[in-house]
Amino acid sequence: MLDWNEFKSKFDMEIFKTVFKQCLDVNSEKVLIIGDYGSKNNLLSPLLTNAYAFAAREMGLDYSVVLQNSKAREDMADEVMLSTLKKLPQASTIILNVSNRMGKLGNLGKSFRKFCHDSDHKFITSSSLGSLQSDQIKYVLKSMNVDYKKMHDKGERIKKALDNGREVHVFTKAGTDLLYNVEGYEAINNDGIYNRKGMGGNLPAGETYIAPNKREVEGTIVIDGSLRLKDRTMIVNNPVKLDIKKGEIVNFGPGYESNLLKQTIEWAHGRSKHPWGVRRIGELGIGTNPNAKIIGATVVDEKMLGTCHFAIGSNAWFGGTIYSIIHLDQVLKDPVIKVDGRLLRV
Repeated sequence: MLDWNEFKSKFDMEIFKTVFKQCLDVNSEKVLIIGDYGSKNNLLSPLLTNAYAFAAREMGLDYSVVLQNSKAREDMADEVMLSTLKKLPQASTIILNVSNRMGKLGNLGKSFRKFCHDSDHKFITSSSLGSLQSDQIKYVLKSMNVDYKKMHDKGERIKKALDNGREVHVFTKAGTDLLYNVEGYEAINNDGIYNRKGMGGNLPAGETYIAPNKREVEGTIVIDGSLRLKDRTMIVNNPVKLDIKKGEIVNFGPGYESNLLKQTIEWAHGRSKHPWGVRRIGELGIGTNPNAKIIGATVVDEKMLGTCHFAIGSNAWFGGTIYSIIHLDQVLKDPVIKVDGRLLRV
């Protein structure tokens, strides 16, 4: 059980008030804060949920809190959470902090994002927090305490380069050497500003990402930052090599971490209505958050300035053509990125 008094002195409420004011532009609408109970060694979800609630109370916002049991992929969300979502007024604001997943929504739809979009809810999500220890909350808070205007501007510069480009070449000292075609696709700047109805995204924020032009991805990816699996994120000790042909993983390199990723892909393949999508490369993302670092939580790791990530699986929800039950972001350190032969300065 969480004793909030033990932790509250470590939280700067101004960070959370900035989220309400600058990121979400909350006024008189209803605010729903969703969390889970975490675990003995990981209380990040209930800690963040409590912090948002205290900030909302100090600001005089119309808010409520709902907690559910921690959920794994394919679990159903608790009924108390589903019924609360169903009763939520149109054009509310939702803040979601979960140790792993939110859970399936049943009659409310297959996608939390689509549910929010259709209901005009603004939202932020902080997921996969269960890979961390409670004392790592300081890194999460630091990555939330950023200059959102500067991060927006940086993301826009990267977005412009990708939008106007055709072929992106990514290479690293660890061995990544990949060509990634983006012709005809538009990048998305995840800058943490979700102030319009139906709009939302991750917090911590800080990435610019883009889907590939169908199967036009060729080369080698070497994952040397953090590895996202079906049920957790882990910091990589032995880099994981993936060979990519026509947009698809065709070979996994040797090693323990590589085998774990292969097992995750095989798990997804066996449970998918669209098994063709589980080996596909669905996203290139470039970190833009100067206060983020690799700590073993994808929602933070992938935002770190000086990293990029490739996602395996679904991208249909942001304009791509891949449908899959997985979207697994794999983080690479210190990439060199060129767009049509010109160095992209991040």
